[in-house]
Amino acid sequence: MTVAVPGEAVVFDCDGTLADTEPISDRAWADVLGVLGYEPTSEDRLATVGRPYAATFAHFATRVDLGDPAAFRQRVRARFQERFASELRLFDDAVEVLRAVAAGGLPVAVASSSTRAHVHRVLERADLTDLVTAVVGADDVQQHKPHPEPYLLAAAKMSVTARHCRAVEDTEVGVASARAAGMHTIAVLRGHVPAAALGHADRIVESLTIADLEPLTWTS
Repeated sequence: MTVAVPGEAVVFDCDGTLADTEPISDRAWADVLGVLGYEPTSEDRLATVGRPYAATFAHFATRVDLGDPAAFRQRVRARFQERFASELRLFDDAVEVLRAVAAGGLPVAVASSSTRAHVHRVLERADLTDLVTAVVGADDVQQHKPHPEPYLLAAAKMSVTARHCRAVEDTEVGVASARAAGMHTIAVLRGHVPAAALGHADRIVESLTIADLEPLTWTS
């Protein structure tokens, strides 16, 4: 299917947008924190969603003694990988739109707060690797979301202008990052971030379609 999409390129977030990995991450952190006697709250969830590992670690370090940072990270990583192997699922709407954009001849990138290796594992699971022009992970940038660097780098890797890109996100920090880069931004409601927190997106949708990338649907 060939689809005409405005702009020069589309950049997708990974966790929570393309892949339903946010609950896996939550459960992995909860598993490890539970051994230390701490149960994460909904406030913890909102404070850490969409943020890189270091920021999440710093958040929980103010609530409980996490011990040796390297050992703690290894425990979280191991628990996440165990759950990832059996629990990962992709969001059909985002996968379908990504395939349609690529079929329309436009470059596609993924900009994530997770590592580049993690993003590639997700793309491989969904058989999307060959459709994605560029991947930007947390290990590729000095400044993480909500800073614009991840999205600016994604645009640069595709050799396009950021203001001519569409960004698809699911978190407040992700929307802020894309907007700060100058991209028109669609926020997809996935159930872990309230719509009110995503109000600075150009458009908020409950399920993503190719039509959401078209200019007549934009509010700004």
